[in-house]
Amino acid sequence: MGYLKDRLEKAAKETGENPPSWVSEKNASGAAWKCVEELRREKELFIRRHRTSTDFSIKKHYQIKGSEVARTLGMNRSALMNTSSFSGDLAQYIEAVNSELEKAKNEKLKRAQSPTPGGMHRSKKEDLIERVRLAEHRYDELKMRLEEPLNEIYDELPLPIKKKLGIA
Repeated sequence: MGYLKDRLEKAAKETGENPPSWVSEKNASGAAWKCVEELRREKELFIRRHRTSTDFSIKKHYQIKGSEVARTLGMNRSALMNTSSFSGDLAQYIEAVNSELEKAKNEKLKRAQSPTPGGMHRSKKEDLIERVRLAEHRYDELKMRLEEPLNEIYDELPLPIKKKLGIA
């Protein structure tokens, strides 16, 4: 059991879950910081699992609000975000986390907009339709280019060869 505790502590140190200087276990700031970190993980998971802009139309799915933290902790929002000694620092921290989440969302959407290297099965329907349309157009162009020289070659072939080939 000690081994597992050591591994857990080591993993916590590696993930960088060191609380900021304004966090204290004497007041609600420690619980609020932990709650913000848990909500951050949930929002990052949401961002990783969704890829269309319509998935991100509602901000509460990928942004953290002070009222959400207060509700989770069972506290009054104004007491947590306005009147406590750590309120300003907590608000700045939530704002910084939200800006990181916004960047992650924008990067995810940017990657989703560009064609994926995973092949056709991961492409959007509109992209596939456009690819087929371009391929058909290119095929028609190549067919027109090759038709004249082939007709000339067929015309110059002697009759016995045309019969053997089944052309005449």
